[in-house]
Amino acid sequence: AALWALAGPAFVSPPPAARAEDAPRFDQVAQAAVLGAALAAPDAAHAANQGYAVLQLGWAVFIIGLGPAVLFWIYFNKPE
Repeated sequence: AALWALAGPAFVSPPPAARAEDAPRFDQVAQAAVLGAALAAPDAAHAANQGYAVLQLGWAVFIIGLGPAVLFWIYFNKPE
């Protein structure tokens, strides 16, 4: 407990918040350009993911289908 008292406060206060008039302002042309780009292609980040999802589903069906296929092959090809 004595060490805790000697260590002092463990947390420091945050820096003072910036005032609204100190914040940088973008001009309206730049704001319009960014907004237009964001609205023009909303799914650009996901453009390549649809085919990949179909590929994953195809491989999942193939891998899961291998189990019963192997069991049937073993069952029907047992040596008598």
